[in-house]
Amino acid sequence: MDIKELDKASVSVSVPTSEAAWLLQGLEEQRADLGPLADELIALLRDKGVKPPQAHPFRMEYMGPEEH
Repeated sequence: MDIKELDKASVSVSVPTSEAAWLLQGLEEQRADLGPLADELIALLRDKGVKPPQAHPFRMEYMGPEEH
């Protein structure tokens, strides 16, 4: 993430697409807590073609050592 422009009224930020995908996912998960600002950011990201990241194709379970 890089701040491109900053003044008293606004901030312009550059974010790689992969990070924008994670930002979108986080905003959607926290939408109720963040209110209208989250809705606006979600709409802007989706309008630019950002999609949430794909689910991981591996399992996250712990398998203990085998008993012999």
